[in-house]
Amino acid sequence: MVNAATYVKRFLLANKADGITYRFPDVSGAMAEVDSTLRTAAAVGDEDADLACRCLADIWYNISVAWERNQRSMEMMDSKVPISNEDRMALRTAERLLDARAAEYPQERRDSIRELVADVPGLLKAVTLPKDLKEYVARLVREVGTALDEYELTGDFKLDIAFTRLQTSLNIIAATPKDEKSQRTVMEFLQKRVVPCVAAVGFALGAIADSATILEYLGYSPAQIESHEPRKTPEPPASDIPQAVQASDTHPENPQSDE
Repeated sequence: MVNAATYVKRFLLANKADGITYRFPDVSGAMAEVDSTLRTAAAVGDEDADLACRCLADIWYNISVAWERNQRSMEMMDSKVPISNEDRMALRTAERLLDARAAEYPQERRDSIRELVADVPGLLKAVTLPKDLKEYVARLVREVGTALDEYELTGDFKLDIAFTRLQTSLNIIAATPKDEKSQRTVMEFLQKRVVPCVAAVGFALGAIADSATILEYLGYSPAQIESHEPRKTPEPPASDIPQAVQASDTHPENPQSDE
């Protein structure tokens, strides 16, 4: 399976003859994971990782140069930059560290996520929510679908970014004021579709976790789960939410709803 370091290395070595298109957001996302992996390993005494960290600035620079030389295109087939032996060794160290991790998205979990994204459009049609929020979630569904389709090329890192964003948006939906029928529909959807995606790998809850346990982990109290009430204090990352979905819009005095 391709990991983030492999993806970055392949991009920096890419040319048009390969016939592979690399998206700039994917490359930068992969490099962010490489950066974090090497710095974390170096901090706990990994000497190879410590040496590799010295190349991080150069690799980031090469990625930015590649983007400039491709006229700031979001899609690139040729990096147009050389890669030094030192940078290749640094990426190889990151590959080793990433390969040692267990896969976060094995086939079972990817199948569950694919079922989830297939059913989200139906959920959006069935519940009363602000139109902008529905459009935002629909866009994230498309991003997850693309990450699933490109999994053999991009591995866990792209899917993890996309799925985390989608999961956050579904939590926002659950926390957004709505009529009782819509709230019940959302909670049932979380139990039926989101829980299997989380339970497939235990999600830091241990090998065995029932749906109520996982919903509690996501921020819902047992009473809220039973009564299908919205979560009291959602705390989604502000940087990941469009203006239309900021706090001022999720609790409007006169919300515009899309029946």
